[in-house]
Amino acid sequence: MTRHQSYVLIGLLVLLAGCQAPSRPAQSSAVEDGAVLAAQALAGGRYPEALVLYRQALDDAPGKVALHYGLGVASSHLDRRDDAVREFRWVVRYGPQTAPEVAAARQWLIRAGALPSPILPTSAPGRSGEERQAGNASLEGRAVFAEAGQAPKPMARLQLFLVPENQDLKERYHLRTDEEGNFKFPDVVPGSYKLIDRVAGEPLWRLRVELKASEARVLELTPANGLAMRDDFPELQAQAQK
Repeated sequence: MTRHQSYVLIGLLVLLAGCQAPSRPAQSSAVEDGAVLAAQALAGGRYPEALVLYRQALDDAPGKVALHYGLGVASSHLDRRDDAVREFRWVVRYGPQTAPEVAAARQWLIRAGALPSPILPTSAPGRSGEERQAGNASLEGRAVFAEAGQAPKPMARLQLFLVPENQDLKERYHLRTDEEGNFKFPDVVPGSYKLIDRVAGEPLWRLRVELKASEARVLELTPANGLAMRDDFPELQAQAQK
């Protein structure tokens, strides 16, 4: 990375951190304060400290684009190329396509030779060669969970099932997440589905997902919508206890 490129990447983080609102809701202040401290460490050249702070902030907000971007910048300065590539790819894949972080991350990946083909927005069908039949929907996101007393982590190789609520729908879908917990059901018949990660025993998630025709849906699986906080099919729990 050249000195100019370094200044561009860090400058963006400092600008974003400086734009924090002076008055914040209590539930989000810890995450925002952590992001500011991380950006300040990065701007000060304290890259190992920034790395730790960004990871801590991501434990509380795993879907926040600016935090993934900052972690990628810190990783790039510590010659942690694989980590930087992973974080910048996440930003390009899940970030709003008009966001400055997305443009900067894409340029870094191109210069690093880590973006052999364009990464399209999540709403675009047919990404990575996956074709979607006309009128069908797609569902994608990332699964992150925390065991009791532990920090949240990506759920690698986790099985996910889409089971239709309407018996007239015969299609059932099954996949495993990748090593970073990412998943995508690329071609789903529209309808109402039960999204679970186990067909027997107590799952981590049990959610109702309504997919409309031609919809490209993004759904992050986190402790906030895990079974302990949300159960869209409580009758299944009652049946299991009988």
